[in-house]
Amino acid sequence: MRTLLGIALVALGTATAGAQQADFHWSRAESAGTIVSVHDINGDVHFVPAGGVTVEVTGRRHGNTDDMYVAVKEYPQHVVVCVLWKDSDESCDEDGAHMHSHRSNRGDDGAVDVTVRLPASMLADAHSVSGDVTIDGAQGEVRASSVSGDLTLHDLRASSVRATSVSGNVDVTIAAFTGTGDLSFRSVSGDVTVAVPTALDADFAMSTVSGDLDTDFPLTLHGRVGRRSINARIGRGGRAFSVSTVSGDVRLRTLK
Repeated sequence: MRTLLGIALVALGTATAGAQQADFHWSRAESAGTIVSVHDINGDVHFVPAGGVTVEVTGRRHGNTDDMYVAVKEYPQHVVVCVLWKDSDESCDEDGAHMHSHRSNRGDDGAVDVTVRLPASMLADAHSVSGDVTIDGAQGEVRASSVSGDLTLHDLRASSVRATSVSGNVDVTIAAFTGTGDLSFRSVSGDVTVAVPTALDADFAMSTVSGDLDTDFPLTLHGRVGRRSINARIGRGGRAFSVSTVSGDVRLRTLK
């Protein structure tokens, strides 16, 4: 287990109507390569680019947040931010947020939206249970997921990307590749649209159960090909690149 360097716990009160203040704020200078992870049980998560070496995290509350709190834990080259319910046997560590039992008597009308200002030398890792996830301008390895929200990842300069939603759409634009890591984009009941540079070498797979497939790329087909699934090579092949959904459309676009 990695050493815990620091911890901050902040309780959240009830927001007044129209309140716009930041109800939670945390900032710290971090080293290059630091992963900043956010795990939010109820609220949107937004990563935006920042200069310098300081990570800044703000939270804005909506509704009754009396039974919610924010935990920030620091490990070597890893900052973990969790928005959790009180008294629900939940915990937060370097692997994220964990729910050990279900608290049935809590209210569900409270939410905390988290915004992270992320320096270019650091890595984005964003997750929400009931909220949208937006990542703008992140670099390197990028990870995002939501259970009931949309994922919007734009202007990435990425070596690898993994984005997964259960009941939301996935919309990703990669402006440039900075490495040859794997690319994976999935939804269960949403559309998945990915736009990438034309200079791409990948072993590509796309599939849907009850939607349409559409690609701008010329493909060298191999293996089984059907109306609902394609396995192909783009360029010279190489990295694994998969785009899939169960109930939705899949689109692969080239950047204009």
